[in-house]
Amino acid sequence: MRDRYNTARLDRETFCCFPVSMGALPAHLERMRSHPDIAGEVLRLEYTAMSLNPNARLYGRRNLLELFAPSRPRDRACLEAFERELDVPWALYHVRRLFLLSQTGKRRPVMRSIERVDTGRSRQLARRLITVSDRHGIDVEHDPLYGRARAWLRPRREAWPMAEELFVTAPARVIDKQEDTFEQEWHALLSGSAARLPLA
Repeated sequence: MRDRYNTARLDRETFCCFPVSMGALPAHLERMRSHPDIAGEVLRLEYTAMSLNPNARLYGRRNLLELFAPSRPRDRACLEAFERELDVPWALYHVRRLFLLSQTGKRRPVMRSIERVDTGRSRQLARRLITVSDRHGIDVEHDPLYGRARAWLRPRREAWPMAEELFVTAPARVIDKQEDTFEQEWHALLSGSAARLPLA
């Protein structure tokens, strides 16, 4: 796992951040409260994942931030650790997904493209995305508390096949990645339709 996820910290962590998938949420939250620095990392991991994909919650229907109350001292320590985790360089990402069907009409695995467009401070990048999006009449979802800004060029629909496209700011922890045939499939579905925001 260290090789795959490029982290040397896995062998030093005192608990796994995924046991709640087996129904152990209260015990898991208690362990997080006992290790606020690690809790901050886990919160940042989920926040970053959900920035690029709002459906990418680590633990089901609720995201972790909803489960920590600033009014409780132990929760506040975890949230302060999370804010320290966000005090890093951020990036503006161009994210695209393809939801395609096979020749037999079955749903294929989702194809993804993630491209880092720019780097900077959280507020600077959010301001840039908001300004350009407003100029082109595109609404922006902005989280003023923690910094994320997200503009949907092609929101996800219900019916396949479809394309999804957005620009979003998040901590600069995500590497560029794209499947080999992504551009070919993208242009085949959209007939070369390009992004409407001059950011990339």
